[in-house]
Amino acid sequence: MKYQQRLQVAVRERLRKLMTAPYISAGHEVHLAVTWINSQPALRGILEEASRAEPGVDRDRFRTGLTGNAPFIWPSRTEEGRATLIWDLMQAIAKADADDPSAGWRTASAYSSERRHQDSWREFAEDVLQPLFDFLSERVGAESSILHTLERYRTRTEWFDREELYTRFTADTANGEEVYNLDLQRFLFLEGDHITHAKPRSASGEADLVGDLDGRDPLVCDGKIFDGKSRGKSYLVKGVHQIIKYAHDYGQHTAYLVIYNITDKLLELPTDGTPGAWPPYTELSGVRVYFIHVRVAPPTTTASKAGKATRVTLTHDDLTNPDTT
Repeated sequence: MKYQQRLQVAVRERLRKLMTAPYISAGHEVHLAVTWINSQPALRGILEEASRAEPGVDRDRFRTGLTGNAPFIWPSRTEEGRATLIWDLMQAIAKADADDPSAGWRTASAYSSERRHQDSWREFAEDVLQPLFDFLSERVGAESSILHTLERYRTRTEWFDREELYTRFTADTANGEEVYNLDLQRFLFLEGDHITHAKPRSASGEADLVGDLDGRDPLVCDGKIFDGKSRGKSYLVKGVHQIIKYAHDYGQHTAYLVIYNITDKLLELPTDGTPGAWPPYTELSGVRVYFIHVRVAPPTTTASKAGKATRVTLTHDDLTNPDTT
């Protein structure tokens, strides 16, 4: 059974557990579901992308509608927005569970007109929580998470294809960046069904990879070599600002910068998200740029003999004040 199929089955099983949970432990079941979803890179990627699809979705109106003080109407315009609202609610219930185990069924009781707590929880789970799991199952089946696809590309390259790609790179260093970008383009098509076009023309120049140009949601993706020298921090900063311009050209609020690290240096990247969470990202000029760091240089020695690695840190200040890098 394919990975996507197994994950779809697991998503449906999590929904079944929520819907059949005793109302007294409903909050704890939500907590377990949130923990499990956070442990699945594909689902995290889907939810991360969904949160960017409908900026400004009215969370307060959603929460007020759940109290029964007003008719319940979904305030979102898209499936992504609805999924974001539900995910936020589940995280809030999970967080409250430690202090208030009744948080789950009390939320359900406020929403439902059923007199029995168990019936209230069932109605709440069907009406409010189930759409999130339907959304996740559908997106997993469509292999639509760009972040998950890029994570798999990083893993495949680092584990299996370092030597081959690096050999091709060193054979033609002047066009070495193209070696990696063409490999990424092929992977995006074969593994993620993202049809990309090499160097399409836009108002800001030629991006290395922009996908799905004929669709409603173009994929803006660019790849840059990091060699710690002529293509060092300033080169990456230039890449960030270029990809932001490409995103503006194609009316996108999200872009992906793949960094091919051909050195043995540890590259530390800034993030506006949770420290340590993958992938790091920065938000500039209304665009969220995800950094996909791929170590492409073959190791020259074993980890135990390598010694202390040199660190290179790209900071927010480097990005906002490029003249200082």
